[in-house]
Amino acid sequence: MKDIEIIPSILREVIEKISELPGYGEKSAQRLALNLLNMPRGEALQIIKTLFDMLEKIHPCVECGLFTEKEICDICSSEERDRSVICVVEETFDAFAIEKTGKFNGLYHVVGGRLSPLEGITPEDLNIDKLIERVDKGNIKEVILATNPTVEGEATASYIYNLLKNKNITVSRIAYGLPFGAVLENADDFTLAKALEHKTPI
Repeated sequence: MKDIEIIPSILREVIEKISELPGYGEKSAQRLALNLLNMPRGEALQIIKTLFDMLEKIHPCVECGLFTEKEICDICSSEERDRSVICVVEETFDAFAIEKTGKFNGLYHVVGGRLSPLEGITPEDLNIDKLIERVDKGNIKEVILATNPTVEGEATASYIYNLLKNKNITVSRIAYGLPFGAVLENADDFTLAKALEHKTPI
């Protein structure tokens, strides 16, 4: 008896393609595909059109790497920003998160990921050369390394620090430790160690 293919081939292909995106497994890919299929056709097509427009119009800023519709993003072109400070982040949405705090008024630099030998991601795969080029122009006084507090994020910050340490600038690392409202007994050893390491006087 011939096997019955219960999932249409095109749906299976869509699920497989979505599953290839970072952060998506087969289950989440299935949910996304089925949600689109269950939506009114007009709404689903509008989402697809918007995605197409995004791919056509959005690209990295030629200066800092933030996603933008322009050649140079609004932050890089703003005269109101402190142009002597650069905050280095892994991805655009890390910069968006920092921007939402309203506590930073400098420029950004997106390296586009983090070093990961296991994934084959090397310094050549990241937007680091452009950062050094920006610093070498001579207008930068401080670089803040705001990569994520992970093993890969620490390795990336350390690599960039070694490239910058002999230049006539201040290189800072964002402090991290216990989030506000956290309970000590629920914190992992690494987080507690970093909270102690980056303690500040009161």
